[in-house]
Amino acid sequence: MSLQSQLARLLVGALALVVALTLAAPPVLAAPPPQPTTTDAAARAAAVPGPVLAQATATAPTSPSAQAPGPKPFLKTTKGALALALFAGAVGYTAYSFGHDRVHSPAR
Repeated sequence: MSLQSQLARLLVGALALVVALTLAAPPVLAAPPPQPTTTDAAARAAAVPGPVLAQATATAPTSPSAQAPGPKPFLKTTKGALALALFAGAVGYTAYSFGHDRVHSPAR
């Protein structure tokens, strides 16, 4: 056998493996995750020591107004402002390049 035919066989085998895994993976992953039963939740709650459970319930906020305000909107963060500036720069460069294109084809 020549090197090319061996390489071709290897590539065909790898492609067959990729196709097989692609077709087999979705049905395997489609199963819903198991739902915890009430006995599981009760068993976990019973396993928590009493002082820890009392401390957790004592420090929990009692009303929604007592909670801290939500996170800042994305565009008001540093990352959001940077993303907005990059987007504005890209739009500006695109607008500039439409009028200053070096390629002048007859289709335009």
